[in-house]
Amino acid sequence: YLSRHVDQTREVAGLETLYARAVDMLVSPRLREAFDLSQEPADTRARYGATHLGKSLLTCRRLVEAGVRFVQCQATYRLRPETGRTSNWDDHSVNSHIFNAYREKVPSLDQAMAALIDDLFTRGLDRNVLFLFCGEFGRTPRIAYQDASGRPGRDHWPSAMSVLASGGGFRMGQVIGATNPRGEHPIDRAMDSNCLLATLYHRFGINPQHEFHDHLGRPLKILPEGEVIGELVG
Repeated sequence: YLSRHVDQTREVAGLETLYARAVDMLVSPRLREAFDLSQEPADTRARYGATHLGKSLLTCRRLVEAGVRFVQCQATYRLRPETGRTSNWDDHSVNSHIFNAYREKVPSLDQAMAALIDDLFTRGLDRNVLFLFCGEFGRTPRIAYQDASGRPGRDHWPSAMSVLASGGGFRMGQVIGATNPRGEHPIDRAMDSNCLLATLYHRFGINPQHEFHDHLGRPLKILPEGEVIGELVG
């Protein structure tokens, strides 16, 4: 009992330290300035675009420059009501007309991502900053009409997806792996999310095979499986 109590006390103390660090970060003038996009030149803001995503990715770059180690940004949009009700990439027909939605979403995505990648390389951040763009799975190779609206959409498809990576000291300018012509399943160099995580851990000096032990002494691997993607780090 005493041993468990000591362990729990240490955990609480550790949490208090994390809470204090979180508060310090939130009230930091440096962080507050990072969210102030008016400090950016007008031409820089224009390159990213005056869209929700453009402003978000510009904020991401400023947060990294302010010292934030990990930044997550959801690619959300404000679609017109007649296009659909969703603001993300959940492309079921019940949510939006996929073709009309893409006409609204893709141009701003292309502009904002290109501006961010260009900035990372121009500012010399590409060696130590990795930009990843991905979802949690792919979408059906065939268009579906699953609700009464008659709108086209695409449903969940875990058999194939793609991930865009830029920077991070990785080898750029290549496409790794391939699917069949319909995008149904891999036909060359099949990988999964564990391979991506193993590569990220490897790049940032974390052993993918490292184990933690719980209070019962049971080993818990930080990554149960997955091989480093050699084409990126070789």
